[in-house]
Amino acid sequence: FATLAAFASLLCAPVLLAGAAPAPAPSRTLADRAGPAHPINPVDAALKPLAMAPATPMTNAQRLKRGLAPNRPKFPRSSPRKLAPRASSTPQPGCTPRYGALNVVGAGVPPAAFVARVPNEFGEYGVTADFADALVVLYLACPGSAAALPVDLVTQNGLADYTYFGGITGFANTSPDLEPGSANYAYLGGILSSTGASAPPQDAPNSFTYATGDAEDVESTIWSVSPVDGAVSARWVNTDGAPAPATQAVYFPAQNFLLLTADPAAVEAEYGPSDVVALTFV
Repeated sequence: FATLAAFASLLCAPVLLAGAAPAPAPSRTLADRAGPAHPINPVDAALKPLAMAPATPMTNAQRLKRGLAPNRPKFPRSSPRKLAPRASSTPQPGCTPRYGALNVVGAGVPPAAFVARVPNEFGEYGVTADFADALVVLYLACPGSAAALPVDLVTQNGLADYTYFGGITGFANTSPDLEPGSANYAYLGGILSSTGASAPPQDAPNSFTYATGDAEDVESTIWSVSPVDGAVSARWVNTDGAPAPATQAVYFPAQNFLLLTADPAAVEAEYGPSDVVALTFV
């Protein structure tokens, strides 16, 4: 696994900054698919720009040289408001931080593609063929039985305020649940804090809600990273507390974003061309 220092010399995309302005409380809607097919993203939202973290995170030495405080450790942590039963607010002893990018492989993506550090205008992460623009994430590799638990992927150079890479329920969903036979989906975007392992969808601040004003639920602690080959898989938890069957990652090229679903064929039939992809931590 690469270290953060290895990525610092390569990741040099421009930094995009945007200020936040007061806004009305987000509204929540669920789709009724009795009528014509719905767009997969809002078409009439007054979108707000999202602040970005530096393309190349400064080391502690660089920060101290500029008179800045050292970086705060960005270990995965649980939300202080909603802790899942097995969630822990501190890293377990013996866990090792791993830094890397997320390689994306699929029929509809360019060769040597990665999850991009800059999301689309809706706050959803997409794909880039330029490694210099790749999103860098951190996770904790833990020994023993803890290795089987889902982890958080914490972004290092992506969205400034929403640093947990996770699922955000789709605005056109009929429910937050991902199931076979359903076109429900979850955008891959940024979440403010960890939702905790085995937690169902939670109402928490996220990049999509900030950008669009549409309130959606989220899950962050859904990832597994293979210690053998780096394969990254997701396990969405439905509202009844049971894992969604066969959660798969899908790339939606028309708007350059990634999503999770339990039925890629249903998503494609409802919303248009898309491709199942595999993610690998490299």
